[in-house]
Amino acid sequence: MSQTTYLGSGAVAKPQRRTLRVTLQRILGRDWATAYVFVLPTLVLMGGLIAYPFMNAVYLSFTNTVSLQTGPFVGLRNYQILWESDAFRQSVKNTIVYTVSSVFFKFWLGLLAALLIHRITRYRNVLTGLVLLPWIVPSVVIALTWRNLLDPVYGGVNQFLLQMNLVERGFPWLGSYSTAMPSVILVNIWQGIPFFTVMMLAGLSAIDQELYEAARIDGANAWRLFLHVTLPGLRYVIIVAVLLSTIWTFNNFTEVFLLTNGGPAGATRLYSILSWEYAIGSLRMGVGVAVAMTMAPILAIFIFFLGRYMSAGGRVEEGRVEEVEGLGSQLASAFFWPFTTVLRVLLWAFEIVNDAVESLLARVGQSLGRLFLGDSPAGRVRARRLSRRLGGVVAGILLLLLLSFELIPFYWVVITAFKTTRQWTSFESVFWPSPWTLEQFRTLFGPTRAFALWYQNTVIVAVVSTAVSVVVASMGAYGLTRLRWRGSNVFSSLVLVAYLMPAVLMFIPIYQIFSVLRLTNSLTGLMIAYPTFTLPFATWLMMGYYASIPHELEEAALIDGCNHFQAWWRIVLPLAAPALLAAALFAITQAWKEFLFAYVFLSKERLFTLSVGLAQMIIGDVLPWGELMAAALLMAVPVVIIYMLGQRFMVAGLTAGAVKG
Repeated sequence: MSQTTYLGSGAVAKPQRRTLRVTLQRILGRDWATAYVFVLPTLVLMGGLIAYPFMNAVYLSFTNTVSLQTGPFVGLRNYQILWESDAFRQSVKNTIVYTVSSVFFKFWLGLLAALLIHRITRYRNVLTGLVLLPWIVPSVVIALTWRNLLDPVYGGVNQFLLQMNLVERGFPWLGSYSTAMPSVILVNIWQGIPFFTVMMLAGLSAIDQELYEAARIDGANAWRLFLHVTLPGLRYVIIVAVLLSTIWTFNNFTEVFLLTNGGPAGATRLYSILSWEYAIGSLRMGVGVAVAMTMAPILAIFIFFLGRYMSAGGRVEEGRVEEVEGLGSQLASAFFWPFTTVLRVLLWAFEIVNDAVESLLARVGQSLGRLFLGDSPAGRVRARRLSRRLGGVVAGILLLLLLSFELIPFYWVVITAFKTTRQWTSFESVFWPSPWTLEQFRTLFGPTRAFALWYQNTVIVAVVSTAVSVVVASMGAYGLTRLRWRGSNVFSSLVLVAYLMPAVLMFIPIYQIFSVLRLTNSLTGLMIAYPTFTLPFATWLMMGYYASIPHELEEAALIDGCNHFQAWWRIVLPLAAPALLAAALFAITQAWKEFLFAYVFLSKERLFTLSVGLAQMIIGDVLPWGELMAAALLMAVPVVIIYMLGQRFMVAGLTAGAVKG
C-alpha cells in the first residue's frame, strides 16, 4: 500500500514539476536558469559597484553632505546654488569648448592619418603601432610629458623657440590665461588621434573594393572616390567613434588636472575638476555630486544615440549602415545636424582645394614631363605617372608630419630621462644627452624614493582586478549573447551605460561607501573598485566576440550530450581565446594607468600606485624633471610592450567589441 502511494504521488509530482518548468520558461525564457548562473557574478559586481553607488549619488545630490556622513535632505538647493554660481557656468562653458574643439580636430586628423596609412601596404602594422603610442601610455605619463615640454624654463618647446631665436624668453603656455585652454586641447588632440586612426583603418578595410573599381571605371578621381565611396562606407564607424570620443573627452579629468589643476584662474576648470574641488577639496559632497549629476542628462543623450547605433540602430553590411527607423532616426538627424552641416561645408571647401591641388599637380607633372620626356604620347603617359608620384610624395610628407607630431614627445621623455641633473638645469646639450647617464634611474630606486614598492603595488592591483574582470565578464557575456532569457537585451544595454559611466560621478559615493567599510587606504579597496570600469568594458568586448561564433557549433555539442557549462568551457571559450587575451590586455592596461580612484583612496606612501606616486613627486613648483621622465619611461614601457605583442588582438578587440558589439 505504501509503495503504491509513493508511486502515485511521484506520478503526480513529476507533471507538476514539468508544468512549473514550462511555465517559468514561457515567462523568463528557455535558458533562464542557466543564464542566471552565468550572469549572477556580473550582476552582483555591477550592482554593488555601479548601480548602488549611482543611486546613492543621486540621493547625495539632494542632501547637504559636508563630510563622510550623509547630511540632511535639502531638495534642489544644491542645484540652485550651482546655477547661481559663476564658477559652475564657466566650467560648463570650458567643458563644451574643450570637448567640441578636441573632437573636431581629432576626427579630421585621425581620418587623414588613416587614409595615408591605408595607402601603404608594407610596414602598415609598424606605422599603426607607432601611431597607437600616445593612446596607450598612462594618463600620468602623458600629463608629465607635456607639462615638461611646455615648461616655461626647461620645456622643449621653449628651448626650441629660443634656439631658433624666435622668442627672447620662455613662454608660460600652461600658466597663461589665454593659452592654457588651447594647450590642454592640443594635448587631448595628440592623445586622441590614434583612436580615430585605428577606427577609421578598420572601417576602410571593411569597404568593398569593387565599389572603388566601379567608380574608377565611371571616371571618378581620388576626391570623388573619397566623397562618394569612402565617406558613405565609414558613416557608421564615424558616428560611433565621434560619440565615444565625445563622451570620453567630456568626462576627462586626469590630464587636465595634472597639467593645470583647472587653472590659471579657472581657465581650464572643467565640470569634472569643479566636482572634485567641491567634493574632495572642500568636502561638500552633496554639491560635488550635484555638479556631476547636472551633466548626466547630456551624457545620457550621447549614450542613447550611441546605444541606438551600436545595438538596434545599425548593422555593418559591406561597409554601409542600415538606417534607424522611426522617431530614433529623426532625433538622431536633429541631434547630428550641427555636425553634419559643418561636415558638408568642410567637404565643399576641401573639394575646391582638392580640385585646385590636383590641377596644380597635374600641370606641374605635365610641365616636367614635357621638359624632360617630350610631348609624345609616351611622354604624356609618363607625365601622368609623375603627377601621381608627386601626389604620393605629398601624402608621404603629410604622414611624416603627423608621425613627428605623435612621436616627438616620446623622444623628449627619453633624452630627459638619460640626462644628468646638471645637463637639464644648465641647458647643456638640450636635444641630445651628452653623456648618456643612468643617474636619474639610480636616484629613482634609491632610499629617498619608494618607486619599487609603487611598482609592486601597481602590478598586484592590476593583475587581481584584471583576473576578476575577465573571468566574470567571460561568463556574463556568454549568458547575455548565447542564452535565451527575458531581460538579456536590457541588461546588455546597461553594460554599455555602465562602461560609459563617468568616473567623476562614481568616485564620490564609492569613496563614501568604502570609508564606512574601511576599505580606503588599502590595495584591497582598489582591487574591488577597479572593476567599475574594467568589468563593463571586458563584458562588452566579450559580447562582441561571442556573437560572431556560429551557434551551430554549440548546438552540436548540446546534441552530443554537453550541458551549457560544458559547451561554454570546451567549445565557445577556446574559440574566444583572442577575445579573452584582448579583454585581459585592455583591462590590465586600464588598471595600470588608473589615477582618479587611487588618488582619492590612498594617502599612505607605502600604498601608492605608480600613477599616484608620480603625481606626489611634484611638490609645489619643485619638479624633478629627470626623475619624473625616468619614472614615466619605466611606467610606460610595460604597457607599450604589451600592446606591441598583442597589437593584433587589441585592434581586433577595439573594432569587434567596441564597434560591432
